[in-house]
Amino acid sequence: MKMVFTKMHGAGNDFILVDDSELKWSRSPEFIAGICDRHLGVGGDGIIYLRKNDGGDVIRMDYYNSDGSGAVCGNGLRCSASFAYRKGLSGGKKRMVFLAGGNLLSAEVKDDVGASVRTELLVTESFRKYELEGAEIVYKGGAGVPHLIKVVPDAEKVDVRREGRRLRFLEQFQPEGANVDFVSFTEKNRPVVVRTYERGVEEETLACGTGCASVGVVLHSFFDFPRKLSILSRGGDILEIEIIKECNILKGVFLTGPAVTVFEGELCN
Repeated sequence: MKMVFTKMHGAGNDFILVDDSELKWSRSPEFIAGICDRHLGVGGDGIIYLRKNDGGDVIRMDYYNSDGSGAVCGNGLRCSASFAYRKGLSGGKKRMVFLAGGNLLSAEVKDDVGASVRTELLVTESFRKYELEGAEIVYKGGAGVPHLIKVVPDAEKVDVRREGRRLRFLEQFQPEGANVDFVSFTEKNRPVVVRTYERGVEEETLACGTGCASVGVVLHSFFDFPRKLSILSRGGDILEIEIIKECNILKGVFLTGPAVTVFEGELCN
Protein backbone atom coordinates (compact mmCIF):
# COMPACT_ATOMS: atom_id res chain seq x y z
CA MET A 1 0.00 0.00 0.00
CA LYS A 2 1.37 3.40 -0.99
CA MET A 3 1.14 6.14 1.62
CA VAL A 4 1.70 9.83 0.89
CA PHE A 5 3.96 11.93 3.11
CA THR A 6 5.35 15.47 3.10
CA LYS A 7 8.87 16.37 4.17
CA MET A 8 9.09 19.77 5.88
CA HIS A 9 11.41 21.74 8.10
CA GLY A 10 11.09 24.61 10.54
CA ALA A 11 14.40 26.50 10.69
CA GLY A 12 16.23 23.29 9.78
CA ASN A 13 14.41 21.07 12.31
CA ASP A 14 13.03 18.53 9.82
CA PHE A 15 9.99 16.27 9.91
CA ILE A 16 7.90 13.76 8.01
CA LEU A 17 4.23 14.83 8.07
CA VAL A 18 1.28 12.60 7.23
CA ASP A 19 -2.49 12.97 7.11
CA ASP A 20 -3.49 10.08 9.33
CA SER A 21 -7.25 10.59 9.05
CA GLU A 22 -7.69 6.92 8.12
CA LEU A 23 -5.33 5.74 10.90
CA LYS A 24 -3.36 3.59 8.46
CA TRP A 25 0.15 4.66 9.47
CA SER A 26 2.11 2.52 11.91
CA ARG A 27 3.30 4.16 15.13
CA SER A 28 5.65 1.44 16.26
CA PRO A 29 9.11 2.62 17.39
CA GLU A 30 10.66 0.35 14.76
CA PHE A 31 8.66 1.94 11.93
CA ILE A 32 9.36 5.47 13.17
CA ALA A 33 13.09 4.85 13.59
CA GLY A 34 13.20 3.33 10.11
CA ILE A 35 11.37 6.10 8.26
CA CYS A 36 13.38 8.78 10.12
CA ASP A 37 16.69 7.08 9.27
CA ARG A 38 18.69 9.46 7.06
CA HIS A 39 20.35 6.65 5.11
CA LEU A 40 17.70 3.93 4.84
CA GLY A 41 14.48 5.93 5.19
CA VAL A 42 13.07 9.36 4.34
CA GLY A 43 15.10 11.04 7.09
CA GLY A 44 14.00 13.45 9.78
CA ASP A 45 14.26 14.55 13.38
CA GLY A 46 10.75 13.19 13.87
CA ILE A 47 7.40 12.26 12.35
CA ILE A 48 4.05 14.03 12.77
CA TYR A 49 0.64 12.35 12.44
CA LEU A 50 -2.26 14.76 11.81
CA ARG A 51 -6.02 14.24 11.79
CA LYS A 52 -9.22 15.97 12.84
CA ASN A 53 -9.96 15.27 16.50
CA ASP A 54 -13.25 13.34 16.71
CA GLY A 55 -14.74 15.14 13.74
CA GLY A 56 -14.47 18.66 15.24
CA ASP A 57 -12.44 21.68 14.22
CA VAL A 58 -9.54 20.81 16.51
CA ILE A 59 -6.64 19.10 14.71
CA ARG A 60 -4.85 16.34 16.56
CA MET A 61 -1.05 16.47 16.28
CA ASP A 62 0.89 13.42 17.44
CA TYR A 63 4.65 13.98 17.33
CA TYR A 64 7.33 11.33 17.73
CA ASN A 65 11.09 11.79 17.89
CA SER A 66 13.26 9.74 15.57
CA ASP A 67 13.71 7.11 18.31
CA GLY A 68 9.93 6.60 18.55
CA SER A 69 9.42 8.51 21.80
CA GLY A 70 6.48 10.92 21.98
CA ALA A 71 7.02 14.63 22.61
CA VAL A 72 5.77 18.17 21.96
CA CYS A 73 7.55 20.07 19.19
CA GLY A 74 7.30 23.81 18.54
CA ASN A 75 8.87 23.77 15.08
CA GLY A 76 6.76 20.74 14.28
CA LEU A 77 3.65 22.65 15.31
CA ARG A 78 4.47 25.40 12.82
CA CYS A 79 4.97 22.84 10.06
CA SER A 80 1.72 21.15 11.07
CA ALA A 81 -0.20 24.41 10.73
CA SER A 82 1.26 25.03 7.28
CA PHE A 83 0.47 21.44 6.25
CA ALA A 84 -3.09 21.62 7.63
CA TYR A 85 -3.75 24.88 5.79
CA ARG A 86 -2.38 23.68 2.46
CA LYS A 87 -3.94 20.20 2.63
CA GLY A 88 -7.41 21.30 3.73
CA LEU A 89 -7.37 19.92 7.28
CA SER A 90 -8.05 23.44 8.59
CA GLY A 91 -10.98 23.95 6.22
CA GLY A 92 -9.14 26.81 4.54
CA LYS A 93 -8.79 28.72 7.81
CA LYS A 94 -5.46 30.34 8.61
CA ARG A 95 -6.19 30.25 12.33
CA MET A 96 -6.54 26.82 13.88
CA VAL A 97 -6.29 24.91 17.14
CA PHE A 98 -4.22 21.78 17.71
CA LEU A 99 -4.42 19.14 20.40
CA ALA A 100 -0.75 18.41 21.09
CA GLY A 101 0.68 16.74 24.16
CA GLY A 102 -2.68 16.94 25.90
CA ASN A 103 -2.92 20.74 25.48
CA LEU A 104 -4.90 22.92 23.09
CA LEU A 105 -2.47 25.18 21.20
CA SER A 106 -3.35 27.90 18.70
CA ALA A 107 -1.58 28.50 15.41
CA GLU A 108 -1.91 31.08 12.66
CA VAL A 109 -0.55 30.96 9.11
CA LYS A 110 0.76 34.45 8.35
CA ASP A 111 0.82 34.30 4.53
CA ASP A 112 -1.00 32.65 1.63
CA VAL A 113 1.42 29.76 1.12
CA GLY A 114 2.01 28.64 4.71
CA ALA A 115 5.67 29.64 4.78
CA SER A 116 5.45 31.78 7.95
CA VAL A 117 3.52 30.57 10.98
CA ARG A 118 2.86 31.88 14.51
CA THR A 119 2.18 29.24 17.15
CA GLU A 120 1.45 29.11 20.86
CA LEU A 121 3.42 27.08 23.40
CA LEU A 122 2.54 26.71 27.08
CA VAL A 123 4.93 26.87 30.00
CA THR A 124 4.16 23.49 31.54
CA GLU A 125 6.86 23.59 34.23
CA SER A 126 8.09 26.78 35.90
CA PHE A 127 11.78 27.46 35.39
CA ARG A 128 14.10 27.24 38.38
CA LYS A 129 17.78 28.01 38.80
CA TYR A 130 20.07 25.12 39.77
CA GLU A 131 23.68 25.23 40.88
CA LEU A 132 25.40 22.01 39.88
CA GLU A 133 28.72 20.61 40.98
CA GLY A 134 31.59 22.99 40.24
CA ALA A 135 29.33 26.08 40.45
CA GLU A 136 27.79 25.27 37.04
CA ILE A 137 24.49 27.16 36.65
CA VAL A 138 21.52 25.83 34.67
CA TYR A 139 17.83 26.67 34.51
CA LYS A 140 15.27 23.87 34.28
CA GLY A 141 11.61 24.00 33.33
CA GLY A 142 9.38 23.08 30.43
CA ALA A 143 7.38 24.32 27.45
CA GLY A 144 5.59 21.05 26.73
CA VAL A 145 8.80 19.07 27.20
CA PRO A 146 11.60 19.54 29.79
CA HIS A 147 14.53 21.83 29.01
CA LEU A 148 17.81 22.67 30.69
CA ILE A 149 19.13 26.12 29.77
CA LYS A 150 22.81 26.98 30.14
CA VAL A 151 24.09 30.49 29.40
CA VAL A 152 27.63 30.38 28.00
CA PRO A 153 30.12 33.00 26.73
CA ASP A 154 29.93 31.75 23.12
CA ALA A 155 27.44 29.08 22.08
CA GLU A 156 29.27 28.63 18.77
CA LYS A 157 32.28 27.19 20.60
CA VAL A 158 30.37 24.61 22.67
CA ASP A 159 30.77 20.89 21.92
CA VAL A 160 27.00 20.44 21.92
CA ARG A 161 27.05 16.70 21.41
CA ARG A 162 29.39 16.02 24.33
CA GLU A 163 28.18 18.70 26.75
CA GLY A 164 24.54 18.27 25.80
CA ARG A 165 24.65 14.55 26.39
CA ARG A 166 26.37 15.05 29.76
CA LEU A 167 23.68 17.44 31.01
CA ARG A 168 20.80 15.53 29.39
CA PHE A 169 21.67 12.44 31.47
CA LEU A 170 22.51 14.14 34.79
CA GLU A 171 21.36 11.80 37.55
CA GLN A 172 19.40 14.45 39.46
CA PHE A 173 17.12 15.06 36.44
CA GLN A 174 16.41 11.39 35.70
CA PRO A 175 14.48 9.38 34.72
CA GLU A 176 12.87 12.00 32.48
CA GLY A 177 16.04 13.79 31.45
CA ALA A 178 15.81 16.98 29.42
CA ASN A 179 16.63 18.74 26.18
CA VAL A 180 19.66 20.99 26.66
CA ASP A 181 19.96 24.52 25.24
CA PHE A 182 23.21 26.48 25.14
CA VAL A 183 22.65 30.24 24.98
CA SER A 184 24.88 33.24 24.37
CA PHE A 185 24.09 36.90 23.85
CA THR A 186 25.78 40.30 23.67
CA GLU A 187 23.12 43.03 23.66
CA LYS A 188 19.41 42.67 24.46
CA ASN A 189 18.40 44.16 21.11
CA ARG A 190 20.50 41.66 19.15
CA PRO A 191 19.49 38.08 18.23
CA VAL A 192 20.27 35.50 20.90
CA VAL A 193 22.29 32.48 19.73
CA VAL A 194 20.82 29.11 20.75
CA ARG A 195 22.08 25.58 20.09
CA THR A 196 20.12 22.55 21.28
CA TYR A 197 20.83 18.92 22.10
CA GLU A 198 17.48 17.16 21.72
CA ARG A 199 16.33 14.30 23.88
CA GLY A 200 14.89 11.52 21.73
CA VAL A 201 16.99 12.55 18.74
CA GLU A 202 20.12 12.32 20.94
CA GLU A 203 21.97 14.80 18.77
CA GLU A 204 22.17 18.52 18.07
CA THR A 205 19.32 19.70 15.85
CA LEU A 206 19.36 22.79 13.64
CA ALA A 207 16.57 24.38 15.70
CA CYS A 208 14.24 23.59 18.58
CA GLY A 209 10.98 25.50 18.99
CA THR A 210 10.25 24.50 22.58
CA GLY A 211 13.91 25.23 23.33
CA CYS A 212 13.66 28.75 21.90
CA ALA A 213 10.46 29.31 23.87
CA SER A 214 12.18 28.09 27.03
CA VAL A 215 15.18 30.33 26.41
CA GLY A 216 12.85 33.30 25.98
CA VAL A 217 11.22 32.57 29.33
CA VAL A 218 14.56 32.21 31.14
CA LEU A 219 16.05 35.38 29.64
CA HIS A 220 12.91 37.37 30.46
CA SER A 221 12.59 35.96 33.99
CA PHE A 222 16.23 35.88 35.11
CA PHE A 223 18.11 38.30 32.83
CA ASP A 224 15.59 41.14 32.45
CA PHE A 225 15.12 40.66 28.70
CA PRO A 226 12.01 42.22 27.10
CA ARG A 227 8.94 40.11 26.34
CA LYS A 228 9.83 40.11 22.64
CA LEU A 229 13.19 38.83 21.39
CA SER A 230 14.81 37.25 18.35
CA ILE A 231 16.70 33.96 18.38
CA LEU A 232 19.24 32.82 15.80
CA SER A 233 18.94 29.08 15.22
CA ARG A 234 21.77 26.77 14.24
CA GLY A 235 20.11 26.43 10.84
CA GLY A 236 20.55 30.17 10.25
CA ASP A 237 16.90 31.24 10.53
CA ILE A 238 15.58 33.83 12.97
CA LEU A 239 12.75 32.77 15.29
CA GLU A 240 10.67 35.47 16.97
CA ILE A 241 9.61 34.95 20.59
CA GLU A 242 6.86 36.79 22.46
CA ILE A 243 6.22 36.05 26.14
CA ILE A 244 2.53 35.75 27.09
CA LYS A 245 1.53 37.20 30.47
CA GLU A 246 -1.84 37.57 32.19
CA CYS A 247 -1.99 39.79 35.31
CA ASN A 248 1.82 39.65 35.32
CA ILE A 249 1.71 35.84 35.48
CA LEU A 250 3.65 34.01 32.76
CA LYS A 251 1.34 31.74 30.75
CA GLY A 252 3.21 30.78 27.62
CA VAL A 253 5.05 31.89 24.52
CA PHE A 254 4.23 32.80 20.93
CA LEU A 255 6.78 31.46 18.45
CA THR A 256 6.92 32.81 14.88
CA GLY A 257 9.14 31.44 12.16
CA PRO A 258 9.40 29.59 8.84
CA ALA A 259 7.66 26.38 7.84
CA VAL A 260 9.16 25.06 4.61
CA THR A 261 7.95 22.22 2.40
CA VAL A 262 10.94 20.31 1.01
CA PHE A 263 9.25 17.57 -1.03
CA GLU A 264 6.35 15.13 -1.13
CA GLY A 265 6.49 11.42 -1.80
CA GLU A 266 4.93 7.99 -1.47
CA LEU A 267 6.12 5.29 0.87
CA CYS A 268 5.73 1.73 -0.36
CA ASN A 269 4.89 -0.17 2.81
